[in-house]
Amino acid sequence: MIRKLAVSLLITSWLLASCGRIGNEMPVLLYLAMAIDKDASIDTSTQADFRKRIELIADDYRKIHPHVQVQFELYEHSNLLKELKRRDASDLGPDLIITDTLQANELFAAQLTEAVPLPEAKRLDTETSLWERVLLSNGDVVGQPIAIFPQIACFNTTVIERAPATLSALQQTATSGARVGLPVTFAELLWSASSHGALTSLARAGAGETLSTQNTESIQDWLLWLENASAHNNITFFEDQGQLENLLKDEQLDWVSCNANSLPRLREALGDKLGVAALPDGPDGAASPVNDVRVLALGSNSSAQQRAAAINLTHYITNAMVQRNLSLRSLAFLPVNPNVDISDPSSTTLTTLVSAKNAATQHEADLAGLVHQADRSSAVTPTLIPLIFGASNPQSSADALVQSLQSRP
Repeated sequence: MIRKLAVSLLITSWLLASCGRIGNEMPVLLYLAMAIDKDASIDTSTQADFRKRIELIADDYRKIHPHVQVQFELYEHSNLLKELKRRDASDLGPDLIITDTLQANELFAAQLTEAVPLPEAKRLDTETSLWERVLLSNGDVVGQPIAIFPQIACFNTTVIERAPATLSALQQTATSGARVGLPVTFAELLWSASSHGALTSLARAGAGETLSTQNTESIQDWLLWLENASAHNNITFFEDQGQLENLLKDEQLDWVSCNANSLPRLREALGDKLGVAALPDGPDGAASPVNDVRVLALGSNSSAQQRAAAINLTHYITNAMVQRNLSLRSLAFLPVNPNVDISDPSSTTLTTLVSAKNAATQHEADLAGLVHQADRSSAVTPTLIPLIFGASNPQSSADALVQSLQSRP
């Protein structure tokens, strides 16, 4: 017990030294706005899930800085920009915002957030590849990355004992009676493109390059797989990832592609019946998961005291020990700090998340221009819908898709 107490005191002292005390430590109230998943709606389950997440951070932080209180409000992703503009007009904007990297750039461009000041030493607490999503050409950082949510497969283990490791095995699983769900949106389907050798071809189109015959054929091969999948009796395409999550929770689907961000809600609904696995590979390559990165941005209406506390909290949350503890307690995201290793061969969940993250890293160069640095889904998805629902063919859909990608936003 004495040893444990000594270790605890040492950790607390170290955290106090690394994070620093703030001014005269007068009471500080921070208001945090949090955008939920793009496809999710705010309901009782979502409220409970995200409240636990915020409390996990705030409660530990207050053990070191008891004078800081954090209040939060959830916003639907599509409403966040409008709501923050309304609050900003009355100087009531939040001190902190948690959202994805694309929206963080959008909020900064709208002057609703301010650059995050980061000493060079603190920048080392974040994987180098993640800065490309939040670092502007002038050096401004629009948000501090705090969590990586890998794209994975989620399934009901009472129906599927062993997750399919390949696309052909996935189709066989459906043939055996399992109900498979896929999203129709471009960004959420992109994981299957590299399995057919099409991801690099799509990236070239997105960069405005002229495609070779081989590039075009690889895209057509991918679209042919989508067409065949949509024709399967037990494979169904749905509007978005949010629908897939709800249908898996209600046990109306047995296998879906999913984002690790939904794991707490799926666990709550399915318990031990929930299984997770890496997305299946294909005949021409490994899957290319699209990992979601959440960031912490600084609001523009804070007082000097609130700003100091907000910056301190931003630095605190990327601390290696904090990142490790939060990741292990949630089992839903991976740390952004490259000095943290949470791999555990005995944990299927952690092994799956790490595998998905590594797979995404291998395809980072191609994924960057398609989904990380710009939102291409809204323009490209309409070219996939006719194919998936039988109103087009792979050749004409490939032409439309390439044209859409080459028409850069």
